[in-house]
Amino acid sequence: MENRITVVLADANEEFRTALQQTLENAEGFDVVGSAADGLAAAQLVQEKKPQLLVMDLLLPGLDGFGVLEQLEKAKVQVKSLIVSALYRDQIVAQAMSRGVSFFMPKPCETASLLEQMRRAMNEGEESESESQSLEREVTAVIHEVGVPAHIKGYQYVREAIVIAVQDMDVINAVTKVLYPEVARRYSTTPSRVERAVRHAIEVAWDRGDLETLQHYFGYTVSNTKGKPTNSAFSAMIADRIRLQRKSRGIKKTTPRKFFRGVVFYHFSCFFFMRFSMRRRPSRHSQEAAPSSSEPSA
Repeated sequence: MENRITVVLADANEEFRTALQQTLENAEGFDVVGSAADGLAAAQLVQEKKPQLLVMDLLLPGLDGFGVLEQLEKAKVQVKSLIVSALYRDQIVAQAMSRGVSFFMPKPCETASLLEQMRRAMNEGEESESESQSLEREVTAVIHEVGVPAHIKGYQYVREAIVIAVQDMDVINAVTKVLYPEVARRYSTTPSRVERAVRHAIEVAWDRGDLETLQHYFGYTVSNTKGKPTNSAFSAMIADRIRLQRKSRGIKKTTPRKFFRGVVFYHFSCFFFMRFSMRRRPSRHSQEAAPSSSEPSA
């Protein structure tokens, strides 16, 4: 018997919900076990039907999408979730990912892309979160923080490139010969298309990203006079930060907020330590001169 993915749909737009249900019923491998028009009904359906996947909008009457996730978490209900919503903001996407949402897709979206993401969500959720999945979740949170939107093609390429770089920093020295061809192979495209899409993603991040966040990650490279970092510098800086953070905490699972807070704390600690040391520590010359100056004159 074929293993079918059981799904609950939650969307206030009846037309969208009905069309998606019909698409899933006609597609291979999906079984819609429930459909809800509000958040309270969605949470109840998930608890009763225990589907493998919840596909919902954040804008739900009665109880919004985050409220549904919180209620299911309190009830200790295990379900993979995928958000499809017009409420697309970088902070909201980052918040959703930190709550365990597998994917966040903006409305309107192509049905084929939605089905692909639903299958990917289930493939990633068959087992407990592995090391590679934990890494991908961290990278996803960081690139959302710096302002790379999820709906552009370069988003997936940037994420994949950083994941590869974290696992092997040597690829940064061979971006065009190793990194881009590897990303292209995984997405069945060409290295030149990967390079152009990554460049576009960085430009979008620089135009719409929060300046303070960008400065925390890229420091002096963020300014109006100096240009954007190169593709390799962008990937290398983020990958290096993630490697340091994972090494310092023994590769324990963390939330994007804790990760970002750790980076900020690290920079401030270094800054104040250096200032304090320079102000309090006497120079070698003054230490040697001090005894001679205190000797009584003959």
